[in-house]
Amino acid sequence: MSLKAFHLVFVIASILLGLGVGGWGVQEYRTQGELGSLVIGVIFFAMGIALFFYGRRMLKKTKDIGYLALTVMFMLEQNARACATCFGESDAPMADGMNAGIFTLLIVVGGTLAGIAGFFIYIIRRGARMSNLELQGDSPTI
Repeated sequence: MSLKAFHLVFVIASILLGLGVGGWGVQEYRTQGELGSLVIGVIFFAMGIALFFYGRRMLKKTKDIGYLALTVMFMLEQNARACATCFGESDAPMADGMNAGIFTLLIVVGGTLAGIAGFFIYIIRRGARMSNLELQGDSPTI
């Protein structure tokens, strides 16, 4: 994917995100009446509209950079070569190091995700406990 196409995809995604959050903010203001939601909605609508004009300007500025380069790149013969670790011996020291790195990343990412999940479980359980205390008439202590 060319840099122009990559940039265009993310500008379009940002426009859609801005307009979506803006619509959500206005709808939240209409249902809940909170002024903060309206402010967020207006800010994100303005961001979406500004990004639309930015995207048009970017396309005009890069009109000479065509998608022909991307097409030519895909039409050329592609010879993919595996690295020595992937292509070579699976019991070599470099392969063992790569496996240890993958295992370490799995532990770090898994631990982080487990921590986030645990936090949300804690919040859900605490909210249910506070709700039960309010229904019973006790004043919850924080």
